[in-house]
Amino acid sequence: MQNRFLLLTSILVTLLGGCSSRQYYTPKYVESASYAVDSTYRVVSFSRDGAVLENGDILTREGRLKLDIPTGYLFINRTREGTIIANREGDCKILKGNSSQSIKFPKALIAGTVMGNRVIYLLKDNSFGIYNLSTKSIAFNNKGEKVYSIDTRVANPIRVDKLSVVPLLNGKIEILDLNSDRLVKEIFISGEKSLNNIIFIKRLKNILIVATPHKLVSISNRGKRELKREISEVALDGNSIFIFTKDGTVARVNDSLVVQDEKKFKFAHFSIATVYKGRVYALDRQGYLIVTNRDFTKHKVYEFDEVDDYSFISGRYIYYGGNRIDMEKLSY
Repeated sequence: MQNRFLLLTSILVTLLGGCSSRQYYTPKYVESASYAVDSTYRVVSFSRDGAVLENGDILTREGRLKLDIPTGYLFINRTREGTIIANREGDCKILKGNSSQSIKFPKALIAGTVMGNRVIYLLKDNSFGIYNLSTKSIAFNNKGEKVYSIDTRVANPIRVDKLSVVPLLNGKIEILDLNSDRLVKEIFISGEKSLNNIIFIKRLKNILIVATPHKLVSISNRGKRELKREISEVALDGNSIFIFTKDGTVARVNDSLVVQDEKKFKFAHFSIATVYKGRVYALDRQGYLIVTNRDFTKHKVYEFDEVDDYSFISGRYIYYGGNRIDMEKLSY
């Protein structure tokens, strides 16, 4: 009995010690910013490029819009060529203007992009391919390796000229030819055993910028360059790439992934971050919003409510916990 008591005591001390040793970002000076926040509906679901509010409104990167989404469906992606919504049973709807087309996939769709009369898709089991909206059939399908854990920020496929770049859940990207509906190339990005999916993919001039939670990669005719960081978020602004890392560092790198400037906000844990109109915004999970200039020589910290729910940045606003923060009213 005594041994059991000692074992239980040891476990409790270890757990409590671990909890008490966690350290938090504690800014020296904090600004009040009640003038920059108002109430709104809570975010109830989100994808990499959109979110849904309690009242059914959709948040995209560009702004807020009304979209009639059936019960059980989630917002996946929206471009000028069409909007994708899907449920967890493999049902998917493609919305173009006033028309709607339904697709049934064998597994839930978690990422996708409409490109002309095609849907480039990624399913929950790491299957990917091309669905032809004209013939109402799958034109190409393939499957990546099985994965057991993913970061929820699954990136959507993007178009690069006549090609589609499909980010997978196992640290690879697949290049599909939209003319022939064929796989033309596979590129290895990262080989981590867990949380290794692609969370960011954008084109910067003629360079492809790709990130997993563990690495930033640039791919161009000069080859592939890598920068290993534990990444919370990535943002592009002009020709610069901004990296927000899990140790509270914000870095600005060029398209060769060479660090130009960086600053560490000790113990900050970023919930969400962006660059907007030349200002860098990073929201710590305790509700501290850091606003800095591009080279991190000036900054201010504003205090808001703790982040304990979904968050999303849409247009000029940060949405979380029923709050909407107007970034245009905050400066460094």
